[in-house]
Amino acid sequence: MSHSPGPDGQAPHALDEVNDRIRSLMDEPASTERAEKYRHLLSLWTALSRDDVTKAA
Repeated sequence: MSHSPGPDGQAPHALDEVNDRIRSLMDEPASTERAEKYRHLLSLWTALSRDDVTKAA
């Protein structure tokens, strides 16, 4: 998952942490629990990355 860099050119720390958690989760066997965790992490990633979006006029 990619995201826009912050003002200093670095990816925001929170997004990096969520990305790491998602990658780690994908190493686990497929299960309903893993799918639920993935949905939660993806939702969190989306919420954190919304700060990078500029609204259209």
